[in-house]
Amino acid sequence: MVPWRSVTRRLIAASVVAFACLAPEALARPARRPSVNDALPRELVVPGHAKSFYFPAKGSSKRVLLWLHGRGAHVADECAKWAPLARNYGWLLCPQGDEDRGGGTRGWANNAELGRENVEAALGALRRKHKGAMEPGRHVLIGFSEGAFIAMQLGVHDAATWSRWLILAANDGYWLGDGVARLHEQKKAIRRVVLLTGANDEVVQETRRTFSFLERERVSAKLIVPADLGHEVPAQRMRELYTHPLRWLLGLENDPPPKAPKRPRAPQH
Repeated sequence: MVPWRSVTRRLIAASVVAFACLAPEALARPARRPSVNDALPRELVVPGHAKSFYFPAKGSSKRVLLWLHGRGAHVADECAKWAPLARNYGWLLCPQGDEDRGGGTRGWANNAELGRENVEAALGALRRKHKGAMEPGRHVLIGFSEGAFIAMQLGVHDAATWSRWLILAANDGYWLGDGVARLHEQKKAIRRVVLLTGANDEVVQETRRTFSFLERERVSAKLIVPADLGHEVPAQRMRELYTHPLRWLLGLENDPPPKAPKRPRAPQH
């Protein structure tokens, strides 16, 4: 029998020889670039504003789904949370509000004008970075809480670009000022709207009033009030809560939705 120390020394010597024989170009090969399937969002420099995050579409869609976060969000994390669902339907763009709330969190400072400028700059930066990848309009707004405020303002000021809205925790107070008048002016350009607010959310009555404005203007809209939901966007329920609203907004409600990815099997012991 060969002593184990002797075997170990031989293995080490063989490894050293094999490493030394590698071609120099193999040793210098750069790390693999992130692919479109990676879990982390790509970063986007937005002149004059905080950087944005984005994911390319999984297929050939040139539509953009815009995620507008709530106050105090870690935007890269939220963008990654939306990606498995949103990328089935287009590019996912996640601007960061210009308000630094500390610890890496962001807000919109309740500033609708600055928020609109931020979004327009982010969309322009994405188009420049990926020329020809974006179509000029027919994109989807998704806004939650303070992000819903920015989304509702953006939607009535530029419905030609943002003609389909998924508003989470809508509040009719977000149309203070000229918002209702702008809704009347823009109503023909607004294709479809979904308002989704949990029954346990304190703004649910304000959401119902927002829906009444849309009904009065004869905008094609749906109101969804899940009985077991509060003021939140639960990661574990993304597909359940938002697949049907997104598909209805895009006119895909009669097509079968994409299958959920298979969960890896638990290791056998």
